[in-house]
Amino acid sequence: MTNAEALILLVRTLSKNEKRSFRLGKKSTADYIVLFDLIDKDELITVDGLKEAFENKGKGAVFNVTVTYLYKLLLDKLLALRQNQDSDYSLMTQILKAKILFEKSIFPAALEILEKVKHDAAALEKNEALIMASRLELDYLHYLNMPDISEEDLINRHYSLNTALSNLGNLYEQSALYELLTHRIIFKGSVRTSSQKTSLNDLVFTEQNLVRKASTSFEAQKHHLLFQSAFLMAVGDEQSASDVLMQLNRLITEYPAIGNPLFYLAIIENMLENLRETGRYDQIPVFIERLAAISHPSQMVMMHIGALAGLYRLLLLLDRGEFHKAKEFIDRSEVLQPSSIEKLNPVLESKISLYVALVHIGLKDYRRARKTLVLAMLNKTCDLPIHRILRITGLIIHHKMNDSDYIYSESRSIKREIAKSGKAYRMESLILDVVGKSSYALMSTQKREQIWGKIKPRLDDIRQDVFEAQLLKIFDFSAWIESEILRTSFGETLRRNLESGIRY
Repeated sequence: MTNAEALILLVRTLSKNEKRSFRLGKKSTADYIVLFDLIDKDELITVDGLKEAFENKGKGAVFNVTVTYLYKLLLDKLLALRQNQDSDYSLMTQILKAKILFEKSIFPAALEILEKVKHDAAALEKNEALIMASRLELDYLHYLNMPDISEEDLINRHYSLNTALSNLGNLYEQSALYELLTHRIIFKGSVRTSSQKTSLNDLVFTEQNLVRKASTSFEAQKHHLLFQSAFLMAVGDEQSASDVLMQLNRLITEYPAIGNPLFYLAIIENMLENLRETGRYDQIPVFIERLAAISHPSQMVMMHIGALAGLYRLLLLLDRGEFHKAKEFIDRSEVLQPSSIEKLNPVLESKISLYVALVHIGLKDYRRARKTLVLAMLNKTCDLPIHRILRITGLIIHHKMNDSDYIYSESRSIKREIAKSGKAYRMESLILDVVGKSSYALMSTQKREQIWGKIKPRLDDIRQDVFEAQLLKIFDFSAWIESEILRTSFGETLRRNLESGIRY
């Protein structure tokens, strides 16, 4: 990536406060401010377009030089702002100040700063900063011939440093296991069979062994509970996952100064998913409000938070079959518009597109539903499990549009994919069977009831399977199957299933 490309992306992600702080006290005629304004006022500008527009200003400044200078100024300003917003930035800045003071032979001041960094880092459980400050302090004391340091004091300092190193090593191992588990869930999907659950045992056993020797610090507890909640949700044990998530929530309450917004965001996101999966919709608005209250300096993070809050407000309507209210909410919600969701990570973008498309299906606006899914499938989700759910939903749309050629071709493609991967939900196979039939509207009531009599036992069996239930937690596709065959209201069937607890 060139500096110009990075600069354009950087300016686009600046918050209003960051832009205001950067421009404060600067002349609007300065070359780099002119360049900044060109980027800020045109969200679609390219590098070539920016270069041409800048050179047309006729100020004689060299484009590449100005780009480099502006890029450096922006990063310096953001770094200065973060020092007052994030303890990591603050601690690292203090360490660098200590190094400068030592280089200038102002030894007492340097050592005082390092002592304070050690104290603050220990209190905030910032092991990396604690280790850096402790090691630097020992280096400086050694250089100064150990002034006023007894052997016992030196041994205690080494012991404290080794303890911090050990704790950090354990945390890194816990993080590695959590990241491996997350990777498997993202790219392989939730557990579908007992054998797939068994395949996660290597991570579970290793994590349990780490927990036995880990400290009881906030960070150690956080990593353990995050791993446990992710595992339990992946295998379909929602109640146990809920208990673990509540422990995480209490942990945040007990250590408000140590937790960070991204960690809290992860907890709230998992909590919202768990509440929906267990049918506790009355509690979802509370956690949506907690989600909306999270603040972070990154514009991308704030976009993610806004979109997530919008998604769960939409699901409160969609899952009840209130399609008209859901459509009204989508129309007035900026965060759910295509221009907004295309800036999100591919998984969240695909989820929102899926649920928006399902709203259009409920309203029988199949062309709009198809357009929504096509836009979602253009992004890079083909190697993620959600891609197949998008394709299955696409089959439902084309079934309603009587596009038999597309259904035949796409169904064969999906079946080949299932056969190749060896991973499939029976619900997926059932949907393929249902959309493979000709229009149920042309069938007699007796014929449709005969078909339903054969399919209903399959649905009931699927609902009792803890692994099959994973797909129903994404959306109650069984409601669509029933309403399609029996020609009943899709929205009413969704509402009835929700209220009766059939989905859970």
